[in-house]
Amino acid sequence: MSHAIINIAGLFNRMAAGADESALWALHKAYFHRLFRFVYAFTGVKESTEEIVNDVFLALWQKRHLLYNIAKPEMYLFICAKNKALKQLKREKRLTESLHTLNDFECILDSTPHDIMITTELHRRINEAIGALPPKCKLIFSLVKENDLKYREVAELLGLSEKTIENQMGIALKKLSQSIPLSFSS
Repeated sequence: MSHAIINIAGLFNRMAAGADESALWALHKAYFHRLFRFVYAFTGVKESTEEIVNDVFLALWQKRHLLYNIAKPEMYLFICAKNKALKQLKREKRLTESLHTLNDFECILDSTPHDIMITTELHRRINEAIGALPPKCKLIFSLVKENDLKYREVAELLGLSEKTIENQMGIALKKLSQSIPLSFSS
Protein backbone atom coordinates (compact mmCIF):
# COMPACT_ATOMS: atom_id res chain seq x y z
CA MET A 1 0.00 0.00 0.00
CA SER A 2 1.19 3.51 -0.51
CA HIS A 3 1.77 5.41 2.68
CA ALA A 4 3.22 8.86 2.67
CA ILE A 5 6.93 8.40 2.15
CA ILE A 6 8.50 8.51 5.57
CA ASN A 7 12.07 7.68 6.46
CA ILE A 8 11.43 5.99 9.79
CA ALA A 9 15.11 5.06 10.22
CA GLY A 10 16.01 8.71 9.65
CA LEU A 11 13.49 9.80 12.28
CA PHE A 12 14.88 7.26 14.76
CA ASN A 13 18.42 8.53 14.10
CA ARG A 14 17.33 12.18 14.46
CA MET A 15 15.73 11.36 17.81
CA ALA A 16 18.83 9.43 18.93
CA ALA A 17 21.16 12.26 17.89
CA GLY A 18 19.45 14.80 20.11
CA ALA A 19 16.21 16.11 21.43
CA ASP A 20 14.50 16.39 18.03
CA GLU A 21 10.86 16.52 19.04
CA SER A 22 9.78 17.18 15.45
CA ALA A 23 11.07 13.70 14.54
CA LEU A 24 8.97 12.19 17.34
CA TRP A 25 5.86 14.06 16.19
CA ALA A 26 6.41 13.04 12.56
CA LEU A 27 6.69 9.43 13.70
CA HIS A 28 3.58 9.79 15.85
CA LYS A 29 1.61 11.28 12.97
CA ALA A 30 2.69 8.54 10.57
CA TYR A 31 2.20 5.52 12.87
CA PHE A 32 -0.30 6.33 15.61
CA HIS A 33 -3.38 5.09 13.75
CA ARG A 34 -1.72 1.94 12.45
CA LEU A 35 -0.42 1.05 15.91
CA PHE A 36 -3.80 1.93 17.40
CA ARG A 37 -5.63 -0.52 15.14
CA PHE A 38 -3.01 -3.19 15.84
CA VAL A 39 -3.14 -2.80 19.65
CA TYR A 40 -6.94 -2.50 19.64
CA ALA A 41 -7.12 -6.00 18.18
CA PHE A 42 -5.56 -7.23 21.44
CA THR A 43 -7.29 -4.97 23.98
CA GLY A 44 -10.72 -4.20 22.53
CA VAL A 45 -10.80 -1.06 24.70
CA LYS A 46 -10.27 2.27 22.95
CA GLU A 47 -9.08 4.18 26.02
CA SER A 48 -6.52 1.51 27.00
CA THR A 49 -5.38 1.25 23.41
CA GLU A 50 -4.82 4.98 23.11
CA GLU A 51 -2.86 4.99 26.37
CA ILE A 52 -0.73 2.01 25.29
CA VAL A 53 0.10 3.51 21.90
CA ASN A 54 0.98 6.88 23.42
CA ASP A 55 3.15 5.02 25.95
CA VAL A 56 5.03 3.45 23.02
CA PHE A 57 5.93 6.90 21.72
CA LEU A 58 6.80 8.13 25.23
CA ALA A 59 9.10 5.13 25.73
CA LEU A 60 10.73 5.79 22.36
CA TRP A 61 11.41 9.35 23.42
CA GLN A 62 12.73 8.35 26.84
CA LYS A 63 15.05 5.72 25.30
CA ARG A 64 15.85 7.66 22.14
CA HIS A 65 19.60 7.22 22.67
CA LEU A 66 19.09 3.50 21.85
CA LEU A 67 17.40 4.15 18.49
CA TYR A 68 20.56 4.47 16.37
CA ASN A 69 20.69 2.06 13.46
CA ILE A 70 17.72 -0.13 14.38
CA ALA A 71 17.68 -2.67 11.52
CA LYS A 72 13.89 -2.80 11.10
CA PRO A 73 12.39 0.30 12.73
CA GLU A 74 8.81 -0.40 11.63
CA MET A 75 8.94 -3.91 13.09
CA TYR A 76 10.50 -2.39 16.21
CA LEU A 77 7.46 -0.12 16.61
CA PHE A 78 4.98 -2.98 16.21
CA ILE A 79 6.91 -5.22 18.61
CA CYS A 80 7.05 -2.42 21.21
CA ALA A 81 3.29 -1.90 20.81
CA LYS A 82 2.56 -5.62 21.11
CA ASN A 83 4.75 -5.96 24.20
CA LYS A 84 3.12 -2.98 25.92
CA ALA A 85 -0.35 -4.35 25.07
CA LEU A 86 0.49 -7.79 26.45
CA LYS A 87 1.96 -6.28 29.64
CA GLN A 88 -1.22 -4.23 30.11
CA LEU A 89 -3.44 -7.27 29.54
CA LYS A 90 -1.34 -9.28 31.99
CA ARG A 91 -1.72 -6.51 34.61
CA GLU A 92 -5.47 -6.55 33.99
CA LYS A 93 -5.44 -10.37 34.09
CA ARG A 94 -7.00 -10.45 30.61
CA LEU A 95 -4.02 -12.00 28.84
CA THR A 96 -4.93 -14.92 26.63
CA GLU A 97 -2.53 -17.48 25.29
CA SER A 98 -3.76 -17.41 21.70
CA LEU A 99 -4.99 -15.10 19.00
CA HIS A 100 -8.33 -16.91 18.95
CA THR A 101 -9.92 -14.29 21.17
CA LEU A 102 -8.75 -11.24 19.22
CA ASN A 103 -11.16 -8.36 19.28
CA ASP A 104 -12.59 -7.09 16.04
CA PHE A 105 -11.08 -3.98 14.54
CA GLU A 106 -11.40 -1.90 11.43
CA CYS A 107 -9.00 -2.63 8.59
CA ILE A 108 -8.43 0.48 6.50
CA LEU A 109 -6.53 0.36 3.27
CA ASP A 110 -4.99 3.61 2.04
CA SER A 111 -6.37 5.23 -1.08
CA THR A 112 -4.06 5.17 -4.05
CA PRO A 113 -4.39 6.55 -7.58
CA HIS A 114 -5.68 3.09 -8.52
CA ASP A 115 -8.56 3.53 -6.06
CA ILE A 116 -9.79 6.44 -8.14
CA MET A 117 -10.31 4.02 -11.02
CA ILE A 118 -12.30 1.59 -8.86
CA THR A 119 -16.01 2.25 -8.85
CA THR A 120 -17.69 3.29 -5.63
CA GLU A 121 -19.68 0.06 -5.65
CA LEU A 122 -16.61 -2.14 -5.96
CA HIS A 123 -14.85 -0.14 -3.26
CA ARG A 124 -17.86 -0.66 -0.97
CA ARG A 125 -17.87 -4.41 -1.67
CA ILE A 126 -14.16 -4.71 -0.98
CA ASN A 127 -14.53 -2.93 2.36
CA GLU A 128 -17.52 -5.11 3.29
CA ALA A 129 -15.57 -8.27 2.39
CA ILE A 130 -12.59 -7.14 4.49
CA GLY A 131 -14.96 -6.28 7.34
CA ALA A 132 -16.44 -9.79 7.23
CA LEU A 133 -13.09 -11.53 7.76
CA PRO A 134 -12.58 -13.19 11.17
CA PRO A 135 -10.54 -10.98 13.56
CA LYS A 136 -7.29 -13.01 13.40
CA CYS A 137 -7.48 -13.24 9.63
CA LYS A 138 -8.27 -9.51 9.36
CA LEU A 139 -5.34 -8.61 11.65
CA ILE A 140 -2.92 -10.64 9.54
CA PHE A 141 -4.39 -9.21 6.32
CA SER A 142 -3.99 -5.68 7.73
CA LEU A 143 -0.39 -6.21 8.78
CA VAL A 144 0.52 -7.60 5.35
CA LYS A 145 -1.54 -5.36 3.08
CA GLU A 146 -1.94 -2.16 5.08
CA ASN A 147 1.43 -2.09 6.81
CA ASP A 148 3.50 -3.80 4.10
CA LEU A 149 5.01 -6.34 6.49
CA LYS A 150 6.38 -9.60 5.12
CA TYR A 151 4.84 -12.93 6.16
CA ARG A 152 8.00 -13.70 8.15
CA GLU A 153 7.73 -10.39 10.02
CA VAL A 154 4.04 -10.91 10.82
CA ALA A 155 4.80 -14.43 12.04
CA GLU A 156 7.54 -13.07 14.31
CA LEU A 157 5.34 -10.23 15.55
CA LEU A 158 2.36 -12.45 16.40
CA GLY A 159 4.30 -15.50 17.57
CA LEU A 160 2.87 -17.68 14.81
CA SER A 161 4.50 -19.81 12.15
CA GLU A 162 5.11 -18.35 8.72
CA LYS A 163 2.95 -21.18 7.33
CA THR A 164 0.04 -20.01 9.54
CA ILE A 165 0.39 -16.48 8.16
CA GLU A 166 0.48 -17.86 4.63
CA ASN A 167 -2.64 -19.97 5.32
CA GLN A 168 -4.51 -17.03 6.88
CA MET A 169 -3.66 -14.81 3.90
CA GLY A 170 -4.86 -17.60 1.61
CA ILE A 171 -8.14 -17.75 3.53
CA ALA A 172 -8.50 -13.96 3.41
CA LEU A 173 -7.81 -13.74 -0.30
CA LYS A 174 -10.15 -16.65 -1.06
CA LYS A 175 -12.97 -15.07 0.97
CA LEU A 176 -12.36 -11.70 -0.64
CA SER A 177 -12.38 -13.17 -4.15
CA GLN A 178 -15.63 -15.04 -3.38
CA SER A 179 -17.23 -11.88 -2.00
CA ILE A 180 -16.24 -9.61 -4.83
CA PRO A 181 -17.75 -10.57 -8.18
CA LEU A 182 -15.76 -9.86 -11.31
CA SER A 183 -18.75 -8.23 -12.99
CA PHE A 184 -21.51 -6.03 -11.65
CA SER A 185 -24.43 -7.24 -13.75
CA SER A 186 -26.88 -7.10 -10.85
